[in-house]
Amino acid sequence: MTTNKSPSLSPPNRMRRMSRRALIKTATVAGSAIAGTGITGLLSTAIANSSGSADNSYPKYYFPYHNKPATVVDFGLTPEQEDRARALHSKLFVFDFEPEVDWFEGLFDNMLAGKAGAVGGSFTIDAFYWALVHGFEENLEITKHDWWTMKNIRENVEFIRGKEQTEGKSIICLDSTDLEKAAAAGKVAMMLDCQNSFYIGNQLDNIDEAYDHGIRRTQLAYNRGGGLASGCMDPRDGGLKVFGQECIGRMNDIGMLVDVGHSSPLTMLDTLHVSEKPISCSHAGLRSISPKNPRTHTDEGLRGLADHGGVLGVVGSPSTFGPELPQNSDVPAFLNCIDYAINLMGEDSVGFALDQVQALSMKEFLTSPDWPPEAVASVNVDMWPWSDGFKGMENHSGYPNLTRGMVSMGYSDERIMKVMGGNHMRLIKEVIG
Repeated sequence: MTTNKSPSLSPPNRMRRMSRRALIKTATVAGSAIAGTGITGLLSTAIANSSGSADNSYPKYYFPYHNKPATVVDFGLTPEQEDRARALHSKLFVFDFEPEVDWFEGLFDNMLAGKAGAVGGSFTIDAFYWALVHGFEENLEITKHDWWTMKNIRENVEFIRGKEQTEGKSIICLDSTDLEKAAAAGKVAMMLDCQNSFYIGNQLDNIDEAYDHGIRRTQLAYNRGGGLASGCMDPRDGGLKVFGQECIGRMNDIGMLVDVGHSSPLTMLDTLHVSEKPISCSHAGLRSISPKNPRTHTDEGLRGLADHGGVLGVVGSPSTFGPELPQNSDVPAFLNCIDYAINLMGEDSVGFALDQVQALSMKEFLTSPDWPPEAVASVNVDMWPWSDGFKGMENHSGYPNLTRGMVSMGYSDERIMKVMGGNHMRLIKEVIG
């Protein structure tokens, strides 16, 4: 399978196409291990890293936390508590409801690094073709026309199947039985989702086609609303539309999760009244904690979600962790959001979703029509990757910090198992099968 329109690029040329910031970061990481090396040596090391990929279409480790462990947070645990957390984590099925919206070399290694009993997540594949993004800041292959299509769904399924063969670290899962099989095989259990409904157009049958490709969750609207519902950044909240109601009915019928993560507050409330099955709010923050951030939902909506058997994935975006949209934060602040959600919704309705973006450069990301400058400003994204400012969760190797943190908060093993993946697994089994 072809994964790059320019497969003949030599490593030095690919290196020139990396962002200056990414190059500096790569050189810094390399320099920490090579004392006294001059800039020529650092560049040589970075180029060597970029050319060693199993797939030469991709620069290798162009951001530090592609292959650098997440910070181990000091929660002040006793040796006995550390032992308890380690033993519990080794039994967990960690299910991150939106771990990453792209692919980079090292992603699955990071997810597996915490040595959980099993690891999985729901991955977005309608946004763009993963083979078009490389962390470049010039000569971009992705454009605004490459976002939110059925073609992306088809091509990314092929891409992921290729990685199953070449890397052997992941398995596409279609239902809860597949998730259990992936866990038994020690693979990352991948469910596939769409973060937008644009692929549907005005044809209900497109939902069935996406399902046949492996899609098991669709978000009714992204930042901007479309033909189904209003999104979280629409200037007027129009809620759910008539065609959106019809789409929910089709999703209910075939066993596809209806999702309101990026949707507007009224869209969530309307959807709760229409859907005959529990729904997900896959990745969102809490309006009560971060009232300025449009990527949050109200207490009213979240209580309704819980009352209808749904699950919230508390999003791991630092700007949702406080009222002033912080860029730098940490796992304790994230756990404070999770704790608020549990007290609001109950422990059976809360999970987590990191929603990281570690393959794209910011220039690649900003080709999205949903992220004009004013949208970026509304969520206060300047650091890139923004996860670099999330101490203890700079990448997915930080999952054990969540378990350790919840032990420090006095949570029971049962509660920790639910938050770390059990609640989402319950929802998947109930709605998808």
